[in-house]
Amino acid sequence: MPDAPGLFPIEPQPSAADEGPEARLFAIVAVDRPMRCEYTYAVPDELADWVAPGVRVAVAFAGRRVVAVVVGTEDETDVPRARLKPVQAVLDPEPVVDAELLELTRWMATYYACSWGEALAAVLPGALKREGARRKVCVLSAAPEVGDAELASLEERFPKQHRLLRTLIEIGGPIERRDLLSRLNFSDSPVKTLEKKGWIRRDYIDAAPDELLSGDPDPSRKRPEKLLAEQEEAVGVATAALRAGTFEPILLRGVTGSGKTEVYLRVIEEALALGRGAILLVPEIALTPQTVGWFRSRFGDVAVLHSRMTDVQRLEMWMRVKRGEVRVVVGARSAIFAPVADLGVIVVDEEHEPSFKQSNAPRYHARDVAVVRARNSQAVCILGSATPSLESWHNAQGGRYRLLELTQRASGGSMPEVQILDMRNEPAGERGPGLFSRHLLGLLEGALERKEQAILFLNRRGFSPILWCRECGETVRCGQCDVSLTWHRRISRLVCHCCYDEHQAPKECPACTAPALQFLGVGSEKVEDVLKRLLPDARVARMDSDTMLRREDYEKTLDAFGKGELDMLVGTQMIAKGLDFPRVTVVGIVSADSSLHVPDFRSAERTFQLLSQVSGRAGRSDLEGNIVIQTVTPEHPAIVQAARHDYVSFANLEMRLREELAYPPFGRLIRVVIEDEDEARVREQAARIAAVLADLASKGVTLLGPAPAPIALIRGRHRHHLLVKTASHGTSLAEVRARLVALAAEKARPRVSIDVDPAGML
Repeated sequence: MPDAPGLFPIEPQPSAADEGPEARLFAIVAVDRPMRCEYTYAVPDELADWVAPGVRVAVAFAGRRVVAVVVGTEDETDVPRARLKPVQAVLDPEPVVDAELLELTRWMATYYACSWGEALAAVLPGALKREGARRKVCVLSAAPEVGDAELASLEERFPKQHRLLRTLIEIGGPIERRDLLSRLNFSDSPVKTLEKKGWIRRDYIDAAPDELLSGDPDPSRKRPEKLLAEQEEAVGVATAALRAGTFEPILLRGVTGSGKTEVYLRVIEEALALGRGAILLVPEIALTPQTVGWFRSRFGDVAVLHSRMTDVQRLEMWMRVKRGEVRVVVGARSAIFAPVADLGVIVVDEEHEPSFKQSNAPRYHARDVAVVRARNSQAVCILGSATPSLESWHNAQGGRYRLLELTQRASGGSMPEVQILDMRNEPAGERGPGLFSRHLLGLLEGALERKEQAILFLNRRGFSPILWCRECGETVRCGQCDVSLTWHRRISRLVCHCCYDEHQAPKECPACTAPALQFLGVGSEKVEDVLKRLLPDARVARMDSDTMLRREDYEKTLDAFGKGELDMLVGTQMIAKGLDFPRVTVVGIVSADSSLHVPDFRSAERTFQLLSQVSGRAGRSDLEGNIVIQTVTPEHPAIVQAARHDYVSFANLEMRLREELAYPPFGRLIRVVIEDEDEARVREQAARIAAVLADLASKGVTLLGPAPAPIALIRGRHRHHLLVKTASHGTSLAEVRARLVALAAEKARPRVSIDVDPAGML
């Protein structure tokens, strides 16, 4: 690149002539739109020296000026010159996407059946997806004088304004506008209305430093002088591949507390010593100051990338990595695209976690992208878990991954004893509604007396998940979604967990008008309430998406728990893994059954993994741990084997079932979801897709459906889906993808979503 003549962007200078000379260079660009093709633009001569693959440009597309990424250049083109539009501006002095990431995103576009532009959009920070750099962050807050009277005036007629204002009052301080509207699923309209009333304030402030980098390194995490033999072996295998500069995919299966993190740290140390970089991926909710503190104590400056950063924070961190100022990146799934030069090692911790799968286009799985990127970079890829996904386990058993195991806890203690309690035999006592077994309650009382800590897990938020009519048997459901409404007692509202609409609880059944409504079931809010009544001296906090409103709430709660300022933590899956608190001696799984009955072929696997991860939070020091699993299906293999800490037996059993049905890892799966406001249009398109794929049966393709999706209506849109099963190897997967892409591109309605290797079936 030549020296920049001035500040970017660079735009062609206007010519006195009506038509300038013909272009001598043509740019192939990818646009962040669902069109599965790239577009050719003419490059004005004065911009020709600046246009190169990986540079962002401004182009006219569909009547708008948009940001696109150059993916190639040509000296000649077959596109008629009269149809070519010119590149309007070059936005970067040098490529922001290097050749390695261009190759990776091209593979993603092909494999995940999305456009190259959509794949590139996953790589770029939000600030680079538009022109100009926003240095300020828009935040909202409730006006100090606003209170109950103002809320009451909105409650009946303006529910969205009421919810927005109530949330801001609860938060008690400024929150980024983008985060708030995303959480509430709102447009800016209620914000503007409340602004006009003077009840909320909109301010633009400088982006504060990311809280995850503001703390000091964790001094308690000292580098062990000696590793266990199994740790030494794992480090030796990985560092040998690093020194040889070869691709080495490793599945590191280690029981909870076995010191997997220390293995990661040692391997990354070796990568840095060789002048190479590293990426550590963790599930979004496990990205805490605890994790970052461990890495800062070893490496000093580390880059942190996660979804709760502002655009400004993310851009600044991303550019520091690109300039080579930081060589270690810790982050959630999108951190796999960090522009780390000479990448030496990628670690995917808790590789089984479904949160590594992106739910919208591009629907990539960060674990699989990590393996591909490591292969392209001749790097080491370590997939770590106590309960690996069956796909990774199958790859290790087949020799595609190197299997290394850590079977002992690094502290030297044994795995905690797990007790399964059949709640069908547990009478409802006088001390409570039967939510806690007598044994679990006794353990909680003992931990409180000894000033130890406890964790109570229930993977369902709210107070009661069902409002049921005793007279007609109907449940109160959302009018826009095919789900029951959940009662949240703190805000006295029924809430839809799909579209986030709120409703007042009716006094009569909407179906039969009988005054016979009854709340059924248990959520994390009810667990907290009952626990506080049964143990009034206990200091209890709840962690779920209803209480963790701001990005700092999660960190503050865990910090208080780590300092011993809280006795008990109640929560959903955000407390299930990635946490290491030595004084936790009791873990209670309030109901182990909720995830078993989800209509998904992975439900048993997910249940086993979740129970194993939650159980691993106790007994991580010299204090004895006690785990209680409360269930009404105590004989289910996922529960029995989780209590025995027996992953191999569970995996062997589950793999036999998968093989019989040709489900992953013994076959490939593509899920196609068709949705629209018009149900007839959805049925028609679903039937058409099935007909187009029907002739592939001779090539080993099996079609399941079409049928209504388990959640058949979301936000007023009807949903049908079909599953396409193909062989693990061969060309059938590519042919199915190609046909689906062609069908999806034919018309905008109904919407057709293609999910390759889906992580969920709902």
